[in-house]
Amino acid sequence: MKKQQIKQLALSIMEAGEISPSVSEWINKNLSKSELKLFVGYLERALKEATVTVKYAGNPSQVTKEKIQKMFPDKKLVYVRADEEIGAGIKFEFGDYILDYTVTNMIVKIMKDLRESL
Repeated sequence: MKKQQIKQLALSIMEAGEISPSVSEWINKNLSKSELKLFVGYLERALKEATVTVKYAGNPSQVTKEKIQKMFPDKKLVYVRADEEIGAGIKFEFGDYILDYTVTNMIVKIMKDLRESL
């Protein structure tokens, strides 16, 4: 199979949301080891692009969750409680981007700005 065909297969599976047993069997029988690695890479990338990981401390309210859903209307949201990592605030990871609205990050930025101004 060509790279473009493998990529299209991965994207089709992501759009469907699951791999049927027959498709899984076909993939195992027809793709070489290198093609399987390429397929898994495309699948991981598609999953990463379609998902927003929301890390938070405490429990976000339903209103907060609705606002987050409006921020990322076409994305699947995965909520992860990470009290030790976050401390307070919220952090979004999607694709290659990170939006960090945590107190820890804000303190680091303030300290950096103070050091630069001295």
